[in-house]
Amino acid sequence: MTASRVPEGIPAERNYPYNCWWVAAFSHEVGRTLLSRWLLDTPVVLFRKEDGSIAALEDRCPHRQAPLSIGKLQGDSVECGYHGFRFAPDGRCTLVPSMDTPPNFSVPSYPVREIGPLVWIYVGDPAVLDQVPPPPDLPWLTDADFNAASGQIEIAANYMLLKENVLDLTHLGFVHAKSFGITDIRNPPEVSTEGAVVKYMQRFDHQPLPPQYALPIGISPGTPWLRENHGAFLSPAAQMSGVDLRDPAAPDTTLKRTRFVHATTPIDQTHMRYFWIVARDHANDDATMAQFGKILEVGFAEDEAVLEAIQSLANRRPRRGSSDERSVKADAAGIQARRVLAQWMARETT
Repeated sequence: MTASRVPEGIPAERNYPYNCWWVAAFSHEVGRTLLSRWLLDTPVVLFRKEDGSIAALEDRCPHRQAPLSIGKLQGDSVECGYHGFRFAPDGRCTLVPSMDTPPNFSVPSYPVREIGPLVWIYVGDPAVLDQVPPPPDLPWLTDADFNAASGQIEIAANYMLLKENVLDLTHLGFVHAKSFGITDIRNPPEVSTEGAVVKYMQRFDHQPLPPQYALPIGISPGTPWLRENHGAFLSPAAQMSGVDLRDPAAPDTTLKRTRFVHATTPIDQTHMRYFWIVARDHANDDATMAQFGKILEVGFAEDEAVLEAIQSLANRRPRRGSSDERSVKADAAGIQARRVLAQWMARETT
């Protein structure tokens, strides 16, 4: 990918690439009411057009910089709530009530892709869009065998802190000992890199199954079972993780599968919006998944507290790369993810 243009006024110290597809919202959030979001230091307004497709504009009227989101929709146009200027889905100004002919100006519009339950947005340089990898493939989100629960959290921390959090599961037995009850992840995972994707795998052969995994499949906690915890850093915007459970009597057959999506979109350098989805192909009626989601919310709040504490400390004495840290084998996936991110950033800063 060639070097690209970055919008003026963007902090030089950022560690998130603009030329990347990021999650802006869940599909159910975007309708015929204007939705305002800060994404990558950029104010964005999202809405559905009358044909059901989604449009996204910068949430700033070029006239006197009022947020367009305080206005309303007129057909497929956004009407500014301050002076009534209207803007088409492509950003063109189509009406100024005080003028017979609208002036030749516009607001930035952004490409959007709605894939399953997620709305992806590209706020980067249009000139290099065709060179940017598409949103990651997450096939289980549209697989009829799976049912899902989801949620989102605004966290006062840099988005990479959460990415590294879900790449090193050795924190589960400490941060989430009470909420998740998974305390047997001690050994570092196997880590591999395929292009710009970082993967990890942890195998538990004939090991006692924690209650969080045993109860949904109807067996007693502590029963020796075959289990694989795995995950991948798919892009700066998204990661996945999963658990595969196999019956020791039929080890070549996957018994039950659970999948997670972790989409972390920077609001700015020290804040993120975390979109999470959990899907599984067992014990997945709506009521059970809703209860599972509530358990996860408790655990993710525990992560939030830790990450915000780390960011608060970093704000006083910012870390510079890993110069103020010491890493161990369990950090291998996170270190590889930092290297991949550096490659993404180099394409915009060199």
